[in-house]
Order: sequence, then structure tokens, then C-alpha cells
Amino acid sequence: MHELRSLVQQYSGVIQRYYTQYVHGYDALMLTEIVQTLEGLTDDQSTLLSDFCSDVTRINEAKLDLRGLRLDWFRFQAYVSVNRSPFSLADNRKFAATMNTTVFHLKMIDLLEDMLRETSDLSVYCFYYHQLEKQLKLCLLYPSQARYSIAFGHICSHFNSSIHDLCPEERDFIKEKSLSLCNMVLDQLALETSNIVAQICEYEVQLSESLSPVSCAKNIEEDFKRKNSKAPVRNHVMPGDESVRVCRDTLTVADRLQTSLFELCSAIAASREIDVSGHSFVPREYFSRQLEQQMTTSIRTLIASNEIPKRPSELLAQIHAHMAVLQNIDTAVTVDITRLFNNVLLQQTQPVDCYSKETITSTYTKWSPSMKQLRHLRYLEVLLRRMSLNYILFSPHLASLVPNMEYQQPFSPEQYTDARELRALAQLLGPYGIKFMSERLVWHVACQITELNKIVNEHRDTLRKARSNFDKPEKMRELLLLLSGDITDRKTQSISAGPMESVLQRITIIGEILAFRELLHKAVHDVLETRLPFLLSSVHNLHESCGDHDKLVISEMCAAVGVETEVDVALVNAIRAQSQQSQSPDDPYLVSCLLFVFIALSLPRLALNNSSLFKASLCASQNNSQCIAIAVSSLANALFYLHGRRDVVERLKEFLALASSGLLRLSSEEASNTEILNSRHSVYIILDQLVNRCSYLTFDLLESCLPYNLIRSSYQYCYRTEMEK
Repeated sequence: MHELRSLVQQYSGVIQRYYTQYVHGYDALMLTEIVQTLEGLTDDQSTLLSDFCSDVTRINEAKLDLRGLRLDWFRFQAYVSVNRSPFSLADNRKFAATMNTTVFHLKMIDLLEDMLRETSDLSVYCFYYHQLEKQLKLCLLYPSQARYSIAFGHICSHFNSSIHDLCPEERDFIKEKSLSLCNMVLDQLALETSNIVAQICEYEVQLSESLSPVSCAKNIEEDFKRKNSKAPVRNHVMPGDESVRVCRDTLTVADRLQTSLFELCSAIAASREIDVSGHSFVPREYFSRQLEQQMTTSIRTLIASNEIPKRPSELLAQIHAHMAVLQNIDTAVTVDITRLFNNVLLQQTQPVDCYSKETITSTYTKWSPSMKQLRHLRYLEVLLRRMSLNYILFSPHLASLVPNMEYQQPFSPEQYTDARELRALAQLLGPYGIKFMSERLVWHVACQITELNKIVNEHRDTLRKARSNFDKPEKMRELLLLLSGDITDRKTQSISAGPMESVLQRITIIGEILAFRELLHKAVHDVLETRLPFLLSSVHNLHESCGDHDKLVISEMCAAVGVETEVDVALVNAIRAQSQQSQSPDDPYLVSCLLFVFIALSLPRLALNNSSLFKASLCASQNNSQCIAIAVSSLANALFYLHGRRDVVERLKEFLALASSGLLRLSSEEASNTEILNSRHSVYIILDQLVNRCSYLTFDLLESCLPYNLIRSSYQYCYRTEMEK
């Protein structure tokens, strides 16, 4: 009925022209002929009818107010309806029928909208809106009727017909009711459609999971068990079996869902907009908004759908399956899917979405003091905390985090931090999410530096003496005893943990955080190399052609695309933000110098720990001491750039001199202790890794401080030891 109304309104000019010509060519002639044969008319009645016939003959399209002609017919009926009238309409049925037909034709010329209102008006639903809601739900329930559900929205545009000038107090009520009901109809239609989309997406996600490597491994395991067992063989459902059909008439669940989806999409696409009481409602916008909410909710459900931590590659595959379903909707109804994806996925790169709910970024970067909840694998909360406890090791050789076999692991860390998973994580978080995670990591590094500065301030005098007396063994032995904290309380007979252990622990944590950050940036670089190779090559060319000062200017851009720079400006800004104001401008610089002195003096202490032994297959130690080289190199560049002295080379030379002298002194003092002599090989390797990482240091400089034969023999010893085991 709505389509018929639309056609009448669309072609109103054609209809008016048709009935104008019809009245001229038939009604006028027929009336003139009949009027001439009528008997018993008075002079006034004859004049009235003759004028009516002549006026009908002169109707044109420019004159569309024909109320006078209809009043003439009503006046004539009043004249002949009195008692004792010589003319009776009952005796002249043909004349009465022709006049009524002509009046109807005249209404089709100038009162077309009123005729539509009289014949197809449904404004009564304004007062029976519960019935409208009930019928709408029934219509949405049956796929064969769902495509016509948009008509309920158009019914709301009829409510203005209920407004009458004699009841002005109902005008606002009827207007508000029409707007609210139309909004409700479109909301229900969009919600029902998005629910069908959600069911299809869930089905597609299941199909995607059946093709995952985990599902494939389960199938292989079941097949192996089936071959080795004597139990009867059961039919095993393989991926793709759902597409095998014997009869096309048999509809699967997916077929029914697709049918319902396309019927509902037909209803949404039937009308570009609905005009109700001067307001325009766009069904596609309602549908697009519901799709955004549904996709956001689905992503939130996918993150929390399993007790086992979800790997980034699994989540990415499920989101891609979801996106494939939404892209298929475009074949049924024109919706800006690209804008929808941008709105939803860009929100997932922020800490919270538009509903103040958790996003993928917040899920993977949240840091809380509790490690009991492994339902969501938060990289900052779970992985890096377990790294700081040496449950997880950083392997430069594998470019991943690997488990420490000495501890039981609730999950396999390499399944979440290898190159493939981190690339998937980079695609999930996007540049904004990676930047947010990187800023959180750098903030924690700055916190550790603040704590290190506090330790340095507590032992400032001792460190100053050690800095100037490192070539005096007897004096250094006394100073190292004070810094190590290996003092036994005679009353309690308890050994207090010394500041050297605290420094080594915190500098190792800094190295672990920066190592994971490097893996993250490398993953971003790999993704951009695939997605935007031309843009990435331009950034590389710009970085290689710039001077040292210009590299600092573009460092933030380089970090965004995963290109490493000498000075980490983000780390510099984080340290500056947490630095405390001091009375002397040289005090922060002195603290930084003493910090590197403290680290260099503490390095030989790693040889006292058996967990420092270097594993050649992983290029890692049991206590993650290999991360110290990363921390020292990054902190030196950041801290001494912050102080503006441009003496990073001199400070690193001093660091190498102090560390190498301490190691050589340890070797001479503990010549009889085989375990310490074996553990020191790992410390030599740390110094070699530092020279490899830092562009300011050279192997000639290292050779001047420490014979390279020691480093070469250290590598040989570590490789040989692992091969023997």
C-alpha cells in the first residue's frame, strides 16, 4: 500500500492530466446530454446544471480549485431533497451516478492527497501504538514478511492526519508520538538485522577457527589416536564438510541466516529516508550505527571468550572473519563499510572506546599488581612481570620471549611474542596503540631510573671515591664491600640485600622492557614494510640523509614506523617529566655519571651468580643479564643527551674501564674458585654485546680495556658447555 501511495504521489501530474482529459472528453459530454433530457426542473435548477456542465468543459490544469463545482452538486441535491419537489433523484439514477462519478474525477484532479488520505490512511495507529509494536515484532519474526517491515516507519508519517484545528492540544502529543514510534521502528529493524549479522559472524568465526593451526593439530592428534586404537572408527567432521550438499532444497542454518539477512536488508534499502512531522529518518544510518555497536561488542566478546589467553594471531583471524561478513552486506544494502571499519578499529587503538569500555589496546597494555588473572594476556602485566622474576627469558637469537625451563609455565610465552604474533599485535593495535604501549613501557623505564637515582644518592660519597680510585685494589676492596652490602649483623645474624643487587635487578628490568619494546617496533616495521613499502622507504632515505640534529627532530616519526634512532627521544621526555628539581644544575649530570659507575662496579657481581651463565642456543642467561647491554646503551644515549654535555663517548669509555678492571681484579682474586671463573665468561659477553650495540664504542677501545681473547674464549666456553650438556 505504501508503494502504491508513493507511485500516486510520484505520478500525480500524470493522474491529474488523465482525469482532466477524461472529464473533457467524456464526463462533460455525457452530463450535457443527460441534463437536456431531464424533466421537472425549475429554472434555477436548470441554470445550475447547465452552468455546471459548461464549467466542467472549461477545466484546465492551471485551475485546480474545483470546490465550487462540488458545492453546486451538493446545492442541487439540497434543492431536490425537499418535500413536494417535482424532481426525484431516485427516478433519475443514471444522472445521479454520472454526477457522483464526475465529482470523484474532479477530486482526482485537485484533491489527490485527500483521496489518498481517505482511502489508505493508517493514522489510527497513533492511538493503538501497542498494536503497532506487536505487529512489527511479528513481521520481523517471519523472513517472508521482514522485507515489508519498513512500512511501519512510513505509517508514522500518517499520524499528522489525526491533527485537527479544533483540537490544538493534541498537536504536540501526536507529533512526539509519531517521531518516537518511527525511531522505535527503525531501531528495532536495525537491531534485528545486526543480531542476524552477529549470528553469521559467530558462525564464520567458528569456520575460521576450524582452519587454525591449533585445530589442525587437534585433528592430527585425534587421527593418530584413532590409528593406534582398536575402537570403531567414527566419522570425523573436517573443515569444508558444511559446504557438501546432496539437495539444494535443504537449507542449512547458514542459508536461513543469509536469507533472513537479505530480507531485512531489503527492508532497510527500500527507503532512502522517511519524512515524519518535518523530520527525516535515514534507515541506513540506524543500521550503520547498530553495526558499529555490534562489531564493538563482538570484539569485546572475542577478547573475553576463552579462559586461555587469546593469541594476537587468533584474534586477528577472527576479526578478519567478522569483517568479511560485514563486507558481504554491501551487496544487499549500500552502507559505508570503510567508514564503519575505521570508526570501530580506530577506537580499538585507544585506551577506551566511545562507551568508556576496554579496548584491545587496554587489554594488552594494562598493568596491575595482580598476576593471578591470565584470562586476558596483558603484555605489561603478565609477560614483563614474569620476565622480571626470571620466569621468562629474552632471546635475541630467536627474537622472542622464551620460557625458563627451571619454572613451570601456565602458558608458552613464545606463542605470544614471536615475530608472527607481534606482527598480528601490531595490526590489531595500529600505530596509535603501539605508541600508547611504547609510552607505557618508557614510563616504567623512567620509574626505574628514578629509583636508581635514589640508590645513587644514598651512596654518592662512596661512588665518588670508587670513581677516582679504581686503580687502587686495596681501596677498591673496601669501597666495594660498602657498596655490595655483604655485612652480617652480629645481633640478628641476618644478611641484608645490598645496593649492588638492587642496581643489577633494576637495570636488568630496564633492559627487559627496552628489549620487548624493540621487538614491538620491529613488528611494526615489518607490517609497514608489507603495507606501505614506498612510504617506509622514504622515511629510511630521510633518516639516512639527515644529520645528527635532524635525526632528533624526526625521531618521533621514525619511532612510529619502527625505525630505531641513536637517541630515544620518547625515553628522554619520560625521564625529563619524572626528574626532580635540584638546587645545583650539575647535580643531575653528576648523578647520571655516578649511576654508570655504580652499574660498572656491579657487573662483576654477576659472576657470583650461577644463573648468569650464557646459553649459546638462546643467546640468553637464566637471569636475563644479557638485557643489561641494551639498558646501558639506551640509557647512556638518553641521559647524556638530556644533560647536553655531549660526552656520551667519554662516559662509556669510563664505564668500560671500570667494568673491565673489576672483572680482571675478580679473576685475580678468585683464581682458585672455578665456579666464579666460569661465570665471568657471561659478563665478558655482556661487554661485547654493549660494544656491538653502541655506535660510539669500537672494538679497538674494548681491546684496550679487555683482551679480546678473553671474549673469544668466553664464547667458546659457553658453546662448548651447552654442547656437552
